[in-house]
Amino acid sequence: MITPEARKTILSKALEIAKSLQKMTLIAYYQDIADYLEEDELFAAENGVKKIIVMKEDEYEENSDIVEHIEGIGQIIKVPSISFNRVNKIKIALMMCTSSGILSKEDDVIALSGTSGGVDTLMFIDISKEKELLSFKGDIDLEKSVKPEVFERVLRIALELANQGREGKSVGAIFVLGDKEKVLENVKQMIFNPFKGYDPDERNILKANLDDTLKEYSLLDGAIVIDCNGVVETAGAYISVSASPEDLPKGLGARHIAAASITAVTNAVSIVVSESTGDVTIFRNGSIITRIEKVS
Repeated sequence: MITPEARKTILSKALEIAKSLQKMTLIAYYQDIADYLEEDELFAAENGVKKIIVMKEDEYEENSDIVEHIEGIGQIIKVPSISFNRVNKIKIALMMCTSSGILSKEDDVIALSGTSGGVDTLMFIDISKEKELLSFKGDIDLEKSVKPEVFERVLRIALELANQGREGKSVGAIFVLGDKEKVLENVKQMIFNPFKGYDPDERNILKANLDDTLKEYSLLDGAIVIDCNGVVETAGAYISVSASPEDLPKGLGARHIAAASITAVTNAVSIVVSESTGDVTIFRNGSIITRIEKVS
């Protein structure tokens, strides 16, 4: 087990590197953040280092009494209350930050992560050259495809489906976000559209609580299509794009090929839940941006 002295050394080195390079620090640490706020200079509000504090939603609620203090230290990013390993904690934090424009392709990041025992991992990440955590083909700015809050909401739903399934069963699903007109030109309705006839506000995931509804319709074959503003256009849609991107890893199934293909011919983003592994894969421009593995 890592000792308190070793944890303090990691935090001290993170601050030293951040100050020397004048780079952004990403605090990808979800548990017991309150224990660190007063004891380490890294969490001081005015130390010349720009900070992003990543918190699980349940931790955010449990620490509501000090949230204002944490917001004075750095920008808070909330992520689903699901167990992740160290690398996936950083992947999700990076996805949330890049999708909202908080981080750009030009940024370097110092990422801290750990377990319930405390911070034990420090990674220096050059986003423009990063290939293991994130891989971008073309523009990194997902805001051009879909509103950040829409992407974040659907990613949360996908991660919950991957980790919890539906009614005790593993679930596979495709969510296609943005570029509505072109996407709908390349899909065929497999069933009666369950969202047809409803007012846009009633089927907007940002205005109505549709989390359980989307999870239920994910049991259907086909994709769930959502426009850039969060309005659900259809479910049970068959992606009829014939071209398959050549740079996809071998071994992907039909669901992942379809999700990649629709992003190759449109400006959409696809989020896929694997029924067999529980992994969540994000596609854009026909390529994988990242894959978040389910914790065994």
